[in-house]
Amino acid sequence: MKNYFTIMLLSLTLFSCEQDKANKIIFYSDRVKDSFEIYVSTPNKIDSNKAYDVIYYCDANLKSGRKLRELITKSEYATKVNNTIFVGIGHIGDFHVLRRRDYILPQVHDGDTTGSSINYGQIENFYQFLKTELIPKINSTYKTNPDNNSILGHSLGGLFVFYCLFKNETLFKNYFALSPALWVDHYNIYNFNKLERGDMSVKSLYFSAGGLEIMNHIKTGTNRMENFLNDKKYQNLNYKYEIHKGETHNSQVRKSMDYILKQN
Repeated sequence: MKNYFTIMLLSLTLFSCEQDKANKIIFYSDRVKDSFEIYVSTPNKIDSNKAYDVIYYCDANLKSGRKLRELITKSEYATKVNNTIFVGIGHIGDFHVLRRRDYILPQVHDGDTTGSSINYGQIENFYQFLKTELIPKINSTYKTNPDNNSILGHSLGGLFVFYCLFKNETLFKNYFALSPALWVDHYNIYNFNKLERGDMSVKSLYFSAGGLEIMNHIKTGTNRMENFLNDKKYQNLNYKYEIHKGETHNSQVRKSMDYILKQN
C-alpha cells in the first residue's frame, strides 16, 4: 500500500490543478485505524530545485474542500498556487460520525483525558496521523519547506486547527480556522491550551466567521477567542480575526479563502 501511495503521488505531478478533482489516493492510517481520501494539488510545473510550502486542509471531499480546489484553478491566485502544494484529507463513510471522531477533543475528568467513545473525542489520533504518517510521506515524495506548513479547516475542522495551535508544537506554522466550532463541549478547547508552556515559536493565525452566524454559536465563540488572545498578548503569535458581514456559515468560506490565497 505504501509503495502504491508513493507511485500515485509522484504521478500527480503530471496533472495540473484543473485536473485535480479527478485524482485522489486512499491512505490507510495505522494510528486512526481507518482510511482517508487524500487529494494532492501541485503547481502545473514542478521545479525539482525548489522547496514548496504545503497547505493541509480538512474535509477535502466536502463543500469547503471542493471550494478550495475550485479556487486554486483561478489565475488571480497564481502566485500562491505556483509556490504551494495543497494536500486535502477527506473521510470515507459517514462524515457526520467520522468528523466528531477526529475533530472533537476528549473530555477532561479529574485532570485526565479520555475519549467519550471510539467515535467521539479521538482528535489526538488524527493529529498523530498527520504528524507521523501523512506529512512525512508528503515530505519524502516532494521537496517541501516543512518549516512553513499550514493547516486549514472549516467548522469542526476549524476546531481542529485551534487544537493544533494550542498544542504549541512546530508541525505547523500557519493556522487558518474558518467558522471554527469553538463552542463544542462548553468550550473544552481552552483546557488544551499549551501556548504558555515554554517558548512558543512564531506562528500565524487567521480565523473568521460570517456576520450572520449567531444561532449556531460560531460568532460568539470567535468573539470570545479574540478577547482571549487580546488578553493573553502572546508575543510570537500574529493573528487576524475577520467577520464577513452578511455571510453565513458556508457562504463566508469563499471570502476567507480569497484572503488566504492572496497571502504570500
